[in-house]
Amino acid sequence: MTQHNASNWTPQTSVNLQSFNTLALPVVAQRYARITQLEDLSAARNYCHQHGLNWLLLGGGSNMILTQDLQSLVMHMAIVGKHWVPAENLHCTVQTSGKGIRYLQVGGGENWDDLVAWSIAEGAYGLQNLSLIPGLVGAAPVQNIGAYGADISQILHEVMVYDFATDKQFCLSAAQCQLGYRDSLFKRQPNWIITSVTLALNEAAEVQVNYGDMAAYIEQQFACHANEATPQQVREAVIHIRSSKLPDPAHIPNVGSFFKNPIVSTAQAKALRNDYPNIVAYPHGKGHVKLAAGWLIDQLGWKGYAKGGVGVHKQQALVLIREPGLDNSSTGENLLALARQIQADVAKHYAVQLEVEPRIFASSGEIQI
Repeated sequence: MTQHNASNWTPQTSVNLQSFNTLALPVVAQRYARITQLEDLSAARNYCHQHGLNWLLLGGGSNMILTQDLQSLVMHMAIVGKHWVPAENLHCTVQTSGKGIRYLQVGGGENWDDLVAWSIAEGAYGLQNLSLIPGLVGAAPVQNIGAYGADISQILHEVMVYDFATDKQFCLSAAQCQLGYRDSLFKRQPNWIITSVTLALNEAAEVQVNYGDMAAYIEQQFACHANEATPQQVREAVIHIRSSKLPDPAHIPNVGSFFKNPIVSTAQAKALRNDYPNIVAYPHGKGHVKLAAGWLIDQLGWKGYAKGGVGVHKQQALVLIREPGLDNSSTGENLLALARQIQADVAKHYAVQLEVEPRIFASSGEIQI
């Protein structure tokens, strides 16, 4: 058990991370520790310095691919707690009147979907479209998680950050986090760890239902106009739609969407539409278009592909899976080999480069493909 006295602080050794990552990859951490308070991070930092170790922060394990046993110290984020913060006690100034807004500070180790359910029950709204996204709260700003027309940038107020390089903690406003499409400043600051997140939630039950199949499902299921749906009904709709399209990692190991939807120029999108009239695409700011990566992959016949214990989900071409079963000996390397094949095929046929959405880790640290 991890001790909080820095002088006696020692991690566990040789911990199998198979149950800690949603791809169920049987990778071993040579050293492992749960981080339950800020002091643990300082102690872990000292331990890494004393032993010349790199480190890796593990959250819900739902956005990472582990390709090799890890020689670094694996720190499992487990700082929990939720409390309402008066506007005058916030670190970052409230830019608007703040009327009807409640500020909720949440520990980085809290489960994201549990938080969504809890906030709705508390009459604080804004998270309902982000239901059923796996992972922990601390990872949400890193990836700027989003779904069904919403993302965390719309309700984030500030984050508390621990700098593993300097042993200092500081606050960043939402604007300072530089949130973009599945992107943030944290992806360029490898020593920064989010310890808590403060969200600006609305007391008014406003809903956003103009994305995908949401409105049709709500009107059919609840016999009301979609715009009159309650946040709880929106949550139920999102859960139903996500569950019908994305496999449950508990049954079929996966990390959700494996590739980002590529963003191309309007000129390239127009040329592609001339060749592929049914291509799925959405406007994305001035002069750019977002393509549906799943459509590109599906059209090339990859949906349902399986070989060597890895494959592409039968219902969703954007989801790469590891076949369930204890006898599956496939590794993260096998999954990356499949990803490279798909990337090459898409590049060959569409001249579009797919980027991998989850983060990839080898024994030496984070890598890119």
